Amino acid sequence: MDFAKSDIQTMLLDSAERLLSETSGVEYWREQRESPNGFAAARWAQFVELGWLALPVPEAAGGLDGSIEDVALLNVALGKALAKEPYISTVVLGSHVLKQATNEGLALEFLGEIATGSLRVALAHQENGAHPLSVDVAGTIARPSADSYVLSGDKIMVLDAPSASQLIVSARIEGEDGVALFLVSADQEGVTSEGYSLIDGTRASDIRFADVVLPADALLVGTNHGAAVLGEAIDRMSIALMGQAVGAMEAANKVCGAYVQERKQFGVAIGSFQAIQHIMADMFVAAHQARSMLYHALANVDLDPVARSAALSAARIVIGEAGQLISRNGIQVHGGYGLTDEYAIGHYFRRLMCIEKLFGDITLHAERFGDSLFA
Repeated sequence: MDFAKSDIQTMLLDSAERLLSETSGVEYWREQRESPNGFAAARWAQFVELGWLALPVPEAAGGLDGSIEDVALLNVALGKALAKEPYISTVVLGSHVLKQATNEGLALEFLGEIATGSLRVALAHQENGAHPLSVDVAGTIARPSADSYVLSGDKIMVLDAPSASQLIVSARIEGEDGVALFLVSADQEGVTSEGYSLIDGTRASDIRFADVVLPADALLVGTNHGAAVLGEAIDRMSIALMGQAVGAMEAANKVCGAYVQERKQFGVAIGSFQAIQHIMADMFVAAHQARSMLYHALANVDLDPVARSAALSAARIVIGEAGQLISRNGIQVHGGYGLTDEYAIGHYFRRLMCIEKLFGDITLHAERFGDSLFA
């Protein structure tokens, strides 16, 4: 893996530093938490202007055809600024699934809409009672009917669904083995959803599909490749999430470093106390270990599914534990006040807690990693 930044990566990070430094901070995060979708439409439009939404989109659809490494580095910057835009759902996962779609013409049309910011996508895959890391099982059923499909089932925790206009839905096709992926309009007849906020201010929905009639071209990927494509897309989504976690940890360390130099007790800065120095040292080491494991996941992203999943789970374990250590110690360094809305560390704490739970927590990834060792 080449650690030297390419021209496009340097450009991305420079543009991210300029934009995100102007639109972040406690007041901004609190304001966006109260907005309808949890993020500002105006800043999403700026993402478009800077080419961020076109990053992984193929050149044939008007994109930049960037790599997963490019995406990960940008998401580190987004994590530092606690960006709540649905970048991962739409740009990372959505574009990957569409690039594998059997209908190439339709896929290029939708990919172009992602690049221009006119289309937002959410993955509707998780179901009650299903294992969070399973990609080859779905209780939702699509029944073939003439030149259409009739979709029925329930999905939970559909991340970023409240702001999405299209849903990528995993379902079994009646009479076939495996899982297929369908593209369903969020406002189509028979689709009902209940949106809610997560603890970090991001949005999700529980969605019901009640005999939703879909045209034949709504089938993106058939049952012969659906699980494989879904697994690849979720793994890329997890890499982007880990990038945001690494960025959040590094920013949290910076916030805590500044605080321990400002906060005084007994007439001196608390950063001069050896106990605080030990805590800060642990946080510093944990952040660097987390970034190293992000690189480990990136280095293994193109391997066979078993090796890729093992590397990704190893990274999720280390990054998840590092996030817990840094966010909890950050609250401790602030004397507990950090949990309030007035302190940035509380916002980083909630974001890191949420990322650790998405698409499998530490325990589930430890189980999958252990299974890979003893298979």
